[in-house]
Amino acid sequence: MASQQNWYKLDNVAKIIPSSVEGADTRVFRLTCELKETVDPVLLQTALERTLPEFPYMSCCLRRGIFWYYLDTCDEYPAVCADNRPALEALYVAGQKNLLFRVSYFERRINLEMFHVLSDGTGGFVFLTHVLTHYLSDKYNLPFETLAQDVSSADEKTADAFRHFYEGRREQKKNNHVRVRRNFMKEMFPDRAYQIRGEKDENLQQHLIEGTVPTDKLLEAAHKYEVTIGVFCTAVYVEAMLTQMSVREKRRPIVVSVPVNLRQFFPSATTRNFFGAIQIVYNPERYNGTLESVLSEVKRLFAENLTEEKIFGTMNSYAALEHNYAVKMTPLFLKWPAIHSYNFWMKTGVTTSVSNLGRIELPDELAKYVDSFSAFMSGRTAFLCISTFRDKTVFGAATCFTRHAVFMRFFRRLVQMGIPVEIATNDYDVEAD
Repeated sequence: MASQQNWYKLDNVAKIIPSSVEGADTRVFRLTCELKETVDPVLLQTALERTLPEFPYMSCCLRRGIFWYYLDTCDEYPAVCADNRPALEALYVAGQKNLLFRVSYFERRINLEMFHVLSDGTGGFVFLTHVLTHYLSDKYNLPFETLAQDVSSADEKTADAFRHFYEGRREQKKNNHVRVRRNFMKEMFPDRAYQIRGEKDENLQQHLIEGTVPTDKLLEAAHKYEVTIGVFCTAVYVEAMLTQMSVREKRRPIVVSVPVNLRQFFPSATTRNFFGAIQIVYNPERYNGTLESVLSEVKRLFAENLTEEKIFGTMNSYAALEHNYAVKMTPLFLKWPAIHSYNFWMKTGVTTSVSNLGRIELPDELAKYVDSFSAFMSGRTAFLCISTFRDKTVFGAATCFTRHAVFMRFFRRLVQMGIPVEIATNDYDVEAD
């Protein structure tokens, strides 16, 4: 494969990711497509090679500069491999020049694992579906040009959307300067949240649990309470935590970090990081033993936080570090302790995360060969991802704990509400909770 020398600045989110890699939190996410037939690794390799020219920054490694990290062209060959390594294993190792993504296969599954520096879940799915379209087009002799959904250019895919929209709204930036600064300081030093605890895997490896439910049953349950799937699932997850908290633990709030795809608010075709996060803060004292007492509060907080004004403020708070001249000119080795402290305080202010990646769409000609999609994200304690493809919604739960009480309570609660759950796992003892 021809090597084209390029380098890329990291986006605002990616700038702090390398310093947040610690223990089980490798900052790697996994996206999986399960087909209806066994994967052909030769065709998958060809599909990957055809896809990469459209995503030039994917062929990069992470380098350490004077002021920030940056992406530089990597000469490593992007070879697909059998899925025989620990799930969500670290892709970035300081000092090594290696690719920051991995494509693997197992029976009917195609896995894309990616270091969060490269992209977010939405961008990762664009890359995966591009590979998938090449693969299925070659295998079943389908016209790729008419089936490819992504028509953006390589330049549009590599754009730093944070920088573009931050600089493109100077008047709003001035009007919101004080509020943005306050939001940033609040995020920098949040109140302590309830922390999920348990015995960690001795090798700090991630345990994956995949719960598949019928999309129509899940929608029916959410509509019964007049909420979206995202609100409904977040509330059920919060309730699962509430039912295992001790009286002493209930003194602290449950804080769920919910990533928000900023492409919903700002027109961008970037496949790099372009997301914000809202915090759903639930006071355990509000819980009266019913799901309704959780749902009403979670619904209200989603509505309050998912406004254009608040989303723009969040985006600007992420950009504050980059646009601060003093921070810009401080050498990276001096920034490192401050960024590490920031990550520490952020983690103490969050209990867990729920990421709803939404409905994955494919043309009918491709969809008939696909069974489902799923997603997983590494984390310090527990992370829940939601992916929907046609009649199947998959909950991808990842944790470094050896026992999985919260996730199993979550799935059992869904079953109690008439939503059947089919569970798959890489864990030998998923029922031990």
